Amino acid sequence: MPQNFYELVWIFIIYAFLGWCTEVSYAALDTGKFVNRGFLNGPYCPVYGCGVVIVIAALTPLKDNLLILFAGSFFLTSILEFITGYILEKVFHNQWWDYSDKPFNIKGYVCLKFSIYWGLACTFIMDILHPIIYSAITWIPFKVGVVILVIIMSGFVIDLCVTVSTILKFNKRLKVMEEIAAQIHKLSDDIGSNIYENVTEVIEKSEEFQETHMELMDKINETKENIADLPQTTKSRLTESTENIKSRFTESTESAKSRLAESTENAKSQLAESLAAKKRELEDLSERYDKLYEEKNFGFKRLMKAFPNMKSRDNNEILEKFKLHFDIRKNGEDKDKNDKDE
Repeated sequence: MPQNFYELVWIFIIYAFLGWCTEVSYAALDTGKFVNRGFLNGPYCPVYGCGVVIVIAALTPLKDNLLILFAGSFFLTSILEFITGYILEKVFHNQWWDYSDKPFNIKGYVCLKFSIYWGLACTFIMDILHPIIYSAITWIPFKVGVVILVIIMSGFVIDLCVTVSTILKFNKRLKVMEEIAAQIHKLSDDIGSNIYENVTEVIEKSEEFQETHMELMDKINETKENIADLPQTTKSRLTESTENIKSRFTESTESAKSRLAESTENAKSQLAESLAAKKRELEDLSERYDKLYEEKNFGFKRLMKAFPNMKSRDNNEILEKFKLHFDIRKNGEDKDKNDKDE
């Protein structure tokens, strides 16, 4: 058991580092390459340090009973992992790991497989490893140990601030890209809708004109047929009147055609101007989107590599595109690809 805060901090730092080594080794065996699996940039995983500190503080009196030690480690570390995953998602709007595809999981934060690993690892630590590490801690001169811890914890705090800043920027970038994508989609719909509405309006006017013209022509022809049997004098006057009406109608038709053509040209001009403006806006949005998509950031890429199963609560579609862009594969996908290549 740690006797003071000094020893507690040493235990936290040492096991955070060993946890990072474990994660890196597991990822290397799983993917065949080095991956910095820590939440932070440095070589430490705080959740491992917290987990071991909790287990040591709570279970040291029970360490002689291996079954209770394993069960206690199993439950304590599982609770810690669940709480950590839940808080990180609520704070940063990202689910950093996801065990949903594994059997006996709870909301994807914990699963039976890794809880058993935690229990076995903590049992091994309590029985074999920790006595050695604790002896090493007590062997370090106190003043030297304090200096070393101050340096390490200063780096830790700076790393934490940098990582939080990176995550916030990353989420903001995803949000901006999601908004731009929505604007691009809306503009595309507006362009298509404007074209459809204008073309439909021109067609309707043209059809209305043709229909009116045909109706009037039918009435004139009908009138001609009706006066065929009238006396010659009356017939002559009606014929003359009908021809005058037809002449005026022809003039009116030509005028209507001219107005329709002018209206159509105005509509086409307005449509062309509107489409040109929307096209420029669409190009600007697409350029901004591509710039954000292609802009390189070491922190973003490292986080996605460290947590290939990460999901964004608000902008997951864009996050998945980034994973494809940076060739980030989920756990096991690299292995499957290598097997296929072979």
